[in-house]
Amino acid sequence: MTVQTVLKSSQISVDIRVLLFTVLLTLGFATVSSAACVDYELSVNPAVQAYDLDTLEKLLVTLNRQADCPVSYLDGVKRSMAQIAAAKADVLTQQHKFAEAEKWLKRAPTTVWSTQVIYGDIAARRQQWQKAAQFFHRALEFINDPQRTPKAPTSANIERVYQLAQEAQLLAGDLGDTIDDSGNARGVMRGSVRGYGAKRRLIPILFEFGGSKLSRKGKKSVQRLANYIIRKKQRVTKVTLIGHSDSKGKHQVCDRVSKKRAQTVGNYLRKIGVNTKISTFGKGKRQPLKLVNEWKLTAIERDKLNRRVEFKIDYK
Repeated sequence: MTVQTVLKSSQISVDIRVLLFTVLLTLGFATVSSAACVDYELSVNPAVQAYDLDTLEKLLVTLNRQADCPVSYLDGVKRSMAQIAAAKADVLTQQHKFAEAEKWLKRAPTTVWSTQVIYGDIAARRQQWQKAAQFFHRALEFINDPQRTPKAPTSANIERVYQLAQEAQLLAGDLGDTIDDSGNARGVMRGSVRGYGAKRRLIPILFEFGGSKLSRKGKKSVQRLANYIIRKKQRVTKVTLIGHSDSKGKHQVCDRVSKKRAQTVGNYLRKIGVNTKISTFGKGKRQPLKLVNEWKLTAIERDKLNRRVEFKIDYK
């Protein structure tokens, strides 16, 4: 069975995989003027369509040395090779053959958003949430960069990577490097990624069962959120915080706890200098997260994700 056949069969049951390989090298290439490069192109295109990375690796060596191909063409070849490596690694990841998958990813001659998603998936399956979040955030950064990703994925595909990044970041329990100390944003904290913008974003401040007190890590996350809001001060008119709980307990108790969580975050934002209007609400257990890969998570992890605060910023 070929890599291409395996990939097609895997797409039926694993939705996230359909994100990765919709653009082949033959789409959007630069015009090739060199006669030698044109000759090699006749061999490159069939190899791409056959997902033949072995042949492409040999051809790339020759293209670099002899064919006088435009840099944009060589970059396109490398991107397609990286997508093929990611396709093979994806199949192996589904089979829990992580070491083999990583060997294929290392064969990618350049870094593309799809390789970062697979690296993130491997880390998530190993429950290395901080590492997974970093890879998913990097995938979003690559998607947002037209130089690295000339043809943007669909909004649905971007949303799916965004959700994976958000879930991993929540389980990691902090904002990581998505907001720096100056309030600059990247990854899921960007306002939009190639036209896709989330209506609500999650703050990775995780609360213990029944609790609403900020931990040291939680305070650091709120401080970074404050930096982000203050940096946009002239444009922000309102911040809305929505608290949630896990499914345990009666609605009345969950409503109270979730409201308290949102208020705790709001009070701390005010304390450290955010003077924008802040509204807080509690949704209790009525709106559990719609998880991308719920089957990968334990019941404890699912509960942890649902004990959360979401935020929405209104601009002028």
